[in-house]
Amino acid sequence: MKNSVPLLTTIGIACIGGFVLAQKSSDTDPKKLVAAKADSSRAKGTARAWAHSQSDITVDPKIVYGSLENGMRYIICKSPLPPKRVSMRLHVDAGSLNEAENQRGVAHFLEHMVFNGTKHFPDASKLIPQMQRLGIAFGAHANAYTSFDETVYMLDLPNIDKSTLDLGFAVMGDFADGALLENKEIDEERGVIASEKISRDSVGLRMFEKQFAALFPKSLIPNRLPIGTDEVIANAPRERFVDFYTRFYTPEKMTFVYVGDLDVAEAEQRIADTFGPIKNPAKPGDKATLGNVETPSGFNTSVFTDKELTSTELSILHAKPHSYQTDSKAKRLESLKFSVANAIINRRFSRIAKEENTTITSGSASRSIFFRELELGSIDVTALNNNWQAALPVLENEFRRAKLYGFTQSEFKEVVAGIINAYEQAVKSAPTRKSDSIASSLVEHAHSDAVYSTPETDLEILKQNLATLTPKTVHETFVKFWNTEDIHLILTTQNAEDNAEEKLAALFKQQSSEKLEAPNDKEAAAFAYTQFGQAGKITQTSHIEDLDIHQWTFDNGIKVNFKQTDFDKNSISMIASFGSGKAGMPLSKPGLDTLAGAIFSAGGLGKHSSDDLRTILAGKNVGVGLSIGDSHFSLSGSTTPEDLELQCQLLTAYLTDPGFRPEAERQFKAMLPNLYAQLKHTEQGPMAEMSAWFAGNDPRFVFPTQEQAQTLSSEDVKSWLAPQLNQSALEISVVGDTTPEALKAALSSTLGALPKRSELQAIPMEQRTLTLPDTPAEKSFTFQSEIEKAIAIVLWKADDATDRDIKKIRRAGLLADILDERMRVELREKLGEAYSPFARASLSMTFKNQGMLMAYSPGKPANTTKVGDIIIKLAHTLAQEGATQDELDRVLKPRLGLLEKSLRQNSYWLGTVMDQSQTYPDKIEAARTRDADYANVTLEEINALAKKWCLKSNSARIAISPKK
Repeated sequence: MKNSVPLLTTIGIACIGGFVLAQKSSDTDPKKLVAAKADSSRAKGTARAWAHSQSDITVDPKIVYGSLENGMRYIICKSPLPPKRVSMRLHVDAGSLNEAENQRGVAHFLEHMVFNGTKHFPDASKLIPQMQRLGIAFGAHANAYTSFDETVYMLDLPNIDKSTLDLGFAVMGDFADGALLENKEIDEERGVIASEKISRDSVGLRMFEKQFAALFPKSLIPNRLPIGTDEVIANAPRERFVDFYTRFYTPEKMTFVYVGDLDVAEAEQRIADTFGPIKNPAKPGDKATLGNVETPSGFNTSVFTDKELTSTELSILHAKPHSYQTDSKAKRLESLKFSVANAIINRRFSRIAKEENTTITSGSASRSIFFRELELGSIDVTALNNNWQAALPVLENEFRRAKLYGFTQSEFKEVVAGIINAYEQAVKSAPTRKSDSIASSLVEHAHSDAVYSTPETDLEILKQNLATLTPKTVHETFVKFWNTEDIHLILTTQNAEDNAEEKLAALFKQQSSEKLEAPNDKEAAAFAYTQFGQAGKITQTSHIEDLDIHQWTFDNGIKVNFKQTDFDKNSISMIASFGSGKAGMPLSKPGLDTLAGAIFSAGGLGKHSSDDLRTILAGKNVGVGLSIGDSHFSLSGSTTPEDLELQCQLLTAYLTDPGFRPEAERQFKAMLPNLYAQLKHTEQGPMAEMSAWFAGNDPRFVFPTQEQAQTLSSEDVKSWLAPQLNQSALEISVVGDTTPEALKAALSSTLGALPKRSELQAIPMEQRTLTLPDTPAEKSFTFQSEIEKAIAIVLWKADDATDRDIKKIRRAGLLADILDERMRVELREKLGEAYSPFARASLSMTFKNQGMLMAYSPGKPANTTKVGDIIIKLAHTLAQEGATQDELDRVLKPRLGLLEKSLRQNSYWLGTVMDQSQTYPDKIEAARTRDADYANVTLEEINALAKKWCLKSNSARIAISPKK
């Protein structure tokens, strides 16, 4: 199951989640203990009040709210998109904060256990295959997560057939009140939980625990990470699970959300039939609490160190107990004021980070409410080259400048424009919002007791609140929060002197006496790229009727593919492909693609820096990003009908006058120490080495050394990209909510007005041929860490051609899915050796010999050899004996459901079908025949690939492990 917790960005550390604790007890018959949940129960309950019943905000009238006699709540929303699909969510108002000391991790462990044997599905090994046969993919359609104060189960059903709905309700009903919690299943799952704990372990998580233990010593937060403790995971007896399940999986603490193509009356009846019989225990569990969240008063400093940290952070923190208030217009106004203030400070830090003599690489401001009990404000910077002494003045100055002088009218105007635009776009896109998104949003609102209002109501409230908002009122709110002596100054770094806290305090005090100037009020300039010459003319047109794709060619040679859709209201996506991409990268400059991707957009345009563009384009829905594929470059972006012309102007400006400004290169190189520290201390470094090795250490696939990266320059990028931006053949694809006439007009005056482009130049085969290492092979890669986390990887050579064989790529994916499923059953379910093993296929259409099949399993370093042996044996058996028809059906059925869904996704039509479809017409035929081809895949085809690829003699075995 997925583990998810709120992202805690206070002091620059992200909380990644966790889970549990126990002591020995006598075992009891499973069915008797589970029965106790009903035997000690009372029939009726009291449903929690809905937020809208206590608020001045009008709730969305399309949403049906209700409750059962036992106190369980439900939310129903009839939503037509996607058609013939429904989404279910079961929210349990309990998480790790509800655990006793000897249950630390049980809440998350339970999330796993409800998939491992219930009253309707007593054989745990049969539930997932049964779901797969109905087209429900584990992970893609069925998942769950546990946080500090909630547990959520998710089912997105691929159809509304009776058998599928019956299973969905049976599964959700069993999650709520049907877990068997067999001793055998608990013991078998312990290894999976332990593996998940290992996979989630990180220096960031450890630092979070250390920081919160110091800052909130009486709080439960650092002592209730959802992943729990090793002791509980290994030894918690069954009755601790039953105790938590009985006291917290109760109707009064649960909300069921049901969204999709449904009948409301039928839905209410099914909900009543499924969840109505559940009873509440005589003594339900108490509501979660954080404990004492008070922090030391006055000015305090703290220094936290860990040699594996990848950056040095400085933070000013203010925390105080929070008094929760019901969602209201006034509460939203208060939140809006903080959002505006912090957004302005973020922009200031962004500008400072780009300055020539800057001492920071980034900075941010935030204010958050955690678990209704803790209000936390934070101003943070990341120090350049770990030099916190040089970065501290920036932090102190901008913090004090905001308090003393507030915010300028131009800053306020820019931020507000972006906020208004976001709300307006939500209104326009609402008609095509998808059921799964609505369901997840409803769960979030139910959990936080927020009113689920319509986008129109949200916009109306925003405008009402903005009418009272000025830079002055925003400043007053900011000062009110920060006008306190209770400030905590925090340094987080790799190493620090013994007296670092004293030095930190002294430098901050010294800096606070320095004179500051008020911020300048600067109005935005006009966008300079609106004229590109005489409008171009379309010389060729065609219409692919069965796919409803228009294809045009301008007189300058630029080709256009367009599909008008109503899948996402008010949304348009585009991608312009050109040049030779990674295949044409100079072999003498490894890492040039990384630098190009990092600095292209950040370098702005010739007449506008990237910061200028953010101001000029505030409130507009435009943007351009560069991506570098194997065979081409792409400039992509998304927009709306009203901003379509501006988006085309911006894209054309990046083609004709990219800035390649020095501040972009400076920013990239300023981040290099942090990046290489991360590569040194995490598995990402060895993964990069492994990828380069398996590509024959071709320079185009090698991540550069830090010294090599430092020598790369903007001029290198310009020399590589500029000729291709200006001259190479270009094909643009556009999909979304606009008309052919509107797009033609926007393109004619922009891309169509450019000088004639050259013809497409084929990349020579010798330039696209890689020399891979011989197999069988064994390699070990290490990273420096005290964290006991390792990865067993097996790679198989999977192709030796670049014949654009779409059918082979599809079948390779299905073969990988079958291996993936065998790994899940063997490594996770049977042996408990891995939490998230997986297999994937990757076949190149550009590079000869690059195709591979990969199996990946994270776990303990001591088990890497054992797990590698198992994976190789599983694949070799698959090669020799083949898969079964049932295995193929179970991976194919969910795939077919996803294919059907993709037909209503702009991303599918843009990226998979239309992009470069005039250059490669086979993409159109592949789209036409896709579904039929998948439906006609035979077991013989899959087994033929397995026999060719999955042999032990064709494998490369990789071990990635920490080197202390």
